[in-house]
Formats: sequence, structure tokens, C-alpha cells
Amino acid sequence: MSFSINTNISAMTANLHANISNNSMNNSLSFLSSGSQLGSSAYDASGLGIANQLSAQVSGLGQSIMNANDSIGMIQVADGAMQGINDNMDRIRVLTLQASNGTMDADSRAAIQKEIDGLLESSDDIAKSTSFNGIKLLDGTGGSAGNGTFVTHTGADSGDTQSVSIADAQVSSLVGSIDVTTQAGRDAAIDTVDSALKGISDSRATLGASQNQLMSNIRNTSVSQVNAAASESQMRDVDFALESANFSRASLMSQVGSFTQAQANASASNVTRLFA
Repeated sequence: MSFSINTNISAMTANLHANISNNSMNNSLSFLSSGSQLGSSAYDASGLGIANQLSAQVSGLGQSIMNANDSIGMIQVADGAMQGINDNMDRIRVLTLQASNGTMDADSRAAIQKEIDGLLESSDDIAKSTSFNGIKLLDGTGGSAGNGTFVTHTGADSGDTQSVSIADAQVSSLVGSIDVTTQAGRDAAIDTVDSALKGISDSRATLGASQNQLMSNIRNTSVSQVNAAASESQMRDVDFALESANFSRASLMSQVGSFTQAQANASASNVTRLFA
């Protein structure tokens, strides 16, 4: 009479569930140690792709905020320099009115002219030397295109830009030459200086508006960055309480599986010994 011993199904089943529990425990341990539930694309391929896009957006928004702050610094430098030129023009206007008075003789007007020439030279020096990060700001040559227009990348995507144009503030562009030693020169000087002062005021108003726009952009971008970071964190970061519970459960099930497998193998061994 022949006999056979069937495959130990109980041991195989116990081994299967033990392996499943071990894999679950290893995954939980990986999540807990890294703090991320998207450490591998195998866990959640689509979630990882979305989280990475959000991460890139957060980084881009952070850089755009830095860009805007740099541009604000540049604008403040340009505005401060224009204030100096404006002060010089105010003084030149006063001197021109003084020279236009009938009580001034030729020598007095010549002395006034020397002061005016010095103020014009000072203004020209300001316009030609004012720079930010080595880039000239007030001579009309700044910006990427070399035409005085500065572009700030204010967003995380291409095309998110803001531009500001800084006018040429050199004396040759503002007033040319001023001569108060002649009646015709004095008559023309007032209108010339007034026009220069208006141009400076317009330029400073443009700079102020651009600075306010950049500050508003920083506030809005900061909100967007926080929201994007929160969305990424929700997708990527581990819920430590939940994952710790999962790890404890998987660890317990793994131990139970190992015990069950040992018992099944022991039972099969005992049956086999009956035929020894």
C-alpha cells in the first residue's frame, strides 16, 4: 500500500502573510525614517510627480521673491541718486533767479555761473557713477537691452515679469548747458531747469510705482508659496502617528506570522516522524 504527504499548505499560507507583514513593516520603517511617504515612485508614482512639481514651484516662487527684493534695492539706489540730482537742480534754479536780479553785476553773475557749473558737474557724476551690482542705472544704458529698461522675473513660470524704465539723468539729457552770464541765457535757464525738475519727478514717480508694485507682488507670491508648500507637505510628509500605528500593527502581524509558520512546520514534522 502506497501513501503520500501533501504539501504543507498551512506553512505556505503563514509564510505568505508573514512576507506581506514584513513588507508592510519595511515600508512603514522607510516612511518613518525619511519623513516622506513618497520616497520612491513605487509607492505613489502620480503623487510623487505632483509633489515634485509643487516643490519646483515653491523653489521658483522663492527665487522670484529674491528677484523682486533685488529690484527694489536697485530702485531705491536709483531713486536716492535722483534725489541728489533733484537737489542740485533746485539749487541751480535758485541761483538762476538770483543771477536774473538787476542788482547783480557781471562779476557776481560769473561767480554764480561757477557754482552752477559745479552743480551740473556733480549731477553728471551722480548720473554716470550710480550703479547696482556693476550695472549703470542713470545713464540710459542699463537693463538687458541696454536701453534703461530693467526686467524683473516675478513669478515661477516663464513670462511672469515686470519692467521698469529708468530715464537717462545725465546733464546732457536733462538740461544741456546753462549760462546765466547773459540775459538770453538767464531767460532760457528757468524753463530748462523747470523741465528737468519735472522729468526727474516723473522718473521718480515711475520708480515709486514700480517699487510698490514689486512689494505687492512679493506679498502675493509669498501667499502662493506658502499654499504650494502646504499642498506639497500634505502629499509628501508622513503622518507620524498613523504610520507609527501601521508599523506597530505590521510588526505584530509579522511576529504572529513567524509563530504560525513555525507551528505549521512543527506539525508537519511531527506527522512525518510518525512514519519514521
